[in-house]
Amino acid sequence: MFKMRSQKYVSISVAAFFCYCNTLWGSFVFDDSEAILKNKDVLPSTPVATIFQNDFWGGDIALNSSHKSFRPLTILSYRLNVLYSNNKLDAFQFHATNVILYGLLCLLSIPVFELFFKKRKTDKDDIRNEAYWSTLLFTVHPVHTEAVAGLVGRADILSSVLFFAVLLLYSRIIQKKGSLLVLVMFVFLLVCAVLCKETAITVLGVCPVYDLFYMKKRRKPWSKMLSKGFLIRNIFLVMIGVVIMFFRFKIMNFEGPMFTHIDNPAGYCQSFLTKILTYNYIYFLNILLLIWPQWLCFDWSMGCIPLVESMRDTRFIFVFISWVVILYFTQKLIKIAYYKDTLDIRVMAVALMVLPFLPASNLFLKVGFVIAERALLLPSAGFCLLIVLGLKKIEKMTNTKTATGVLYSVLLIFAFRTVLRNLDWLSEERLFSSGLDVCPLNAKVHYNVAKIAADRHNRDLAIVEYRNAIKLNPEYEQAMNNLANLLREDEKFEEAEELLRQAVKVRPNFAAAWMNLGIVLTNLNQIEEAEHCYKMAIMHRNKYPDCYYNLGNLYLDMNRHKEALKSWEMAALYKPTHVAAWSNTLVLLDSMERYDEVLEMGRTALMYNPKAPTLHFSIANTLGKIKDFPKAEGHFLEAINFSPTNALYHSNLGVLYHRWGKIDKARDMYRKAMHLDPTLRSPELNLRKLSQAK
Repeated sequence: MFKMRSQKYVSISVAAFFCYCNTLWGSFVFDDSEAILKNKDVLPSTPVATIFQNDFWGGDIALNSSHKSFRPLTILSYRLNVLYSNNKLDAFQFHATNVILYGLLCLLSIPVFELFFKKRKTDKDDIRNEAYWSTLLFTVHPVHTEAVAGLVGRADILSSVLFFAVLLLYSRIIQKKGSLLVLVMFVFLLVCAVLCKETAITVLGVCPVYDLFYMKKRRKPWSKMLSKGFLIRNIFLVMIGVVIMFFRFKIMNFEGPMFTHIDNPAGYCQSFLTKILTYNYIYFLNILLLIWPQWLCFDWSMGCIPLVESMRDTRFIFVFISWVVILYFTQKLIKIAYYKDTLDIRVMAVALMVLPFLPASNLFLKVGFVIAERALLLPSAGFCLLIVLGLKKIEKMTNTKTATGVLYSVLLIFAFRTVLRNLDWLSEERLFSSGLDVCPLNAKVHYNVAKIAADRHNRDLAIVEYRNAIKLNPEYEQAMNNLANLLREDEKFEEAEELLRQAVKVRPNFAAAWMNLGIVLTNLNQIEEAEHCYKMAIMHRNKYPDCYYNLGNLYLDMNRHKEALKSWEMAALYKPTHVAAWSNTLVLLDSMERYDEVLEMGRTALMYNPKAPTLHFSIANTLGKIKDFPKAEGHFLEAINFSPTNALYHSNLGVLYHRWGKIDKARDMYRKAMHLDPTLRSPELNLRKLSQAK
């Protein structure tokens, strides 16, 4: 028996690793960028206490703009990955952890499923086979790819692992096999599960269903179900749930997250009928993804699923059929419970499928998505139970091995589909391109394809896809902003201006669009309005170094030097590594012959940017003007060291040597500059002067 159980655990581990080993060489994709790469809470240098003050994405959870997702233990697991990788963001370590945690989840599902299949002591031990096949089907299900291959999905994996652990502990409490320690562990793991992802709270709904299921398995009549122990246990669950929910809402200041109609069109629809029909159609699609997970997409928002606005919509047929099937099986389960005085195992499967899905259903709170495949991780466990139960019943009715053959085929197809889908998650380019096949009406998919194309310097594709995104969603302000930036680089300023004006009209607090509009207007010589746009950007984002830098450049063009210096000072204050702001300041001060300030500010700038060649170059020029030739030489050499192909640096060092009287070195530098940039005239002229002087 022990050998057989060991074989099952080993085979499940092998299946999990086989399906997801190709994710180990993946990168940080999609939401991973915001949750990990740009999230300072992931870095060991950030105080651990900060994790419990910010949301999952690293923003202050008290702010209205926060998504209110509070998952500190998941963030802590990311920090451990960084620590283990010597303070580096090593994608392999992150993915390896996800695969290991997923394997643990699959292994835990065996004893969880066995809770439902166990019978009296007289039953044969091979009853565990259904639990094993359910686990194997759960392990290879392709709908899990987003949770495992996407690093943000770790929140779902961790919370699911603890969800199963809590359910196993509750089974011990029911069977009175536990002690006070088990009860403490139950509460502790429950809190940890919720701190990994909020949806784990739904285990408190599954526990009472299992409580009823367990007692009915012991042949207790309905009249004796409300025993003292049952009531105490469920009152305890309610109290724990209320306390956790209270503190959870307190953390977010009793305010819900702020989403838009773009994130969840049905949630913000005014028509009640449209909202209900669309929600039900989305539920049908979620079930369809579990049955046949061929159409998987990283993002289902925006226009991916058009609203179902009336019953004349052909999609209403699927909604109607779904409810007919659901109501048929519901009344059948009720009849079994009433007439046979038992609770069918399918009730547990449905509970495991439906209850964890409730937070994503929009029934209680509006969510910021239409369909989230990772939200189906736990519901798929109940679905796999139903599939195995259905196939087992078919096998008994037909007395053939057809159902077993079907199960083997499904397992192979699912495993193959999982491996293939993982390949899409290896890079953003593949992931976003795959989304076009599933959701061609989703503006965000086109936007992400365009963004990746722009990063790959494929400007033509980027422009086409940004236009497609705007065509699908005429109020897509981010796409307008990015397209305008590309058009600005092509000097199509008028069209860029039109796009940016529309962007700030759609979102008046869009700071980046205001700044970019200022840049475009500067190029169109609309100086006063450009200044207004920069100030609007700073008003909406007061700590905006790039905008202060551009405003300083505008003031320089207007000969308002004092204001230019102040703007660049603010840019450097908010971003000390803003080399361009420091460099412009040094150059302007030098032109104003304020040499002492140049050197003082230069020293400060180099503290933050010791390897910035432009700073060394500016300081060297100033030192040369005050005839501190040795120090000037040192900074010129540093500038050349960090930028060895810059002809101007060599040319100016030649001028320094020329003035210093080191003629041979001056000649070498001039020749080097001419070699690096034959179009640069000054070194050629200076070289002639040397020859004439000689």
